[in-house]
Amino acid sequence: MKFKNEYFCCSPKLLSNIMEVKEIESCIESIPWSRDFRIRDKDKDYAHQAAYNKAFEIEFAKYDWLLQPLLYDNPKLIGDFAKNDVFVEIQFGNSATLYRDYYKFHYGLIPEN
Repeated sequence: MKFKNEYFCCSPKLLSNIMEVKEIESCIESIPWSRDFRIRDKDKDYAHQAAYNKAFEIEFAKYDWLLQPLLYDNPKLIGDFAKNDVFVEIQFGNSATLYRDYYKFHYGLIPEN
């Protein structure tokens, strides 16, 4: 699967030395891109976007990433994966969903008083 790295408020040079970033890239690279992507897991078949979501879940589990981490309690904000304060959101939606997820991570990382 092809992907493009975008870093906000941090240096690509700094992030290139973080093991979690390398694991994220490995997970993405290990999943093939296909118009009719399918996967079978535990006797259940997945297709299209559900298949990609399941494939990412399987790949991130290989590196011991936490599935659906709580970013913030009120409002309840949940990400897709987390490990050592590195959070991942997999997005297949439109630009509005992308902005919502971007906001979610910024809001979820605000320390509570």
